[in-house]
Amino acid sequence: MHRSPALRTGALVLAGALACAGCSATSTIPSPPAAVGDGFPGTCLPSEVSWPSDFLESLPGESEAIGGTIVGLRLEWVDSDFAWRLRSADTRLDMFGERVDDPSFGTESLVDVRTLEVIATGETELTEAEQQMNGSSAYSIAQLSGETYPSPLIVEMARVMKDGSPVWQLTMCDTATNELTVTTLN
Repeated sequence: MHRSPALRTGALVLAGALACAGCSATSTIPSPPAAVGDGFPGTCLPSEVSWPSDFLESLPGESEAIGGTIVGLRLEWVDSDFAWRLRSADTRLDMFGERVDDPSFGTESLVDVRTLEVIATGETELTEAEQQMNGSSAYSIAQLSGETYPSPLIVEMARVMKDGSPVWQLTMCDTATNELTVTTLN
């Protein structure tokens, strides 16, 4: 049976649309700096900033920046302005919209420090510690951190492995001296 070129073209367009059903438009996320604080413009305190202890509780349900449970954040200097890099667990879907069990699948987003609006977002692979959801949430750790205005400010929260268990490693910045200190909390 001979098929017309228009029919073949239509079939190819339909196949392409189905294959990209799970695709989403995202901006390219730049790689993070090598170390916390790299590139800061002489200060770790933006003139206006949403403090992690204030926004971590509500953000997962209110922002496209977060796929699910928050597993990390970092304050960065990007394109002459501060931004929060947020990492979260997410759900991978196949081309039919069905959930695929993949605990390493996550979302990484850059958001404006003032408005928390998404600047860029994309998929990321979660670390072993980020994949383990047992223990305290990012919000509860931020509350326990001692973060308070005007100092100290959490500039990074990272899930890391310590003695075989996931813990939160926090980098705090003294906003008066820009000195960074690292502490671990469960």
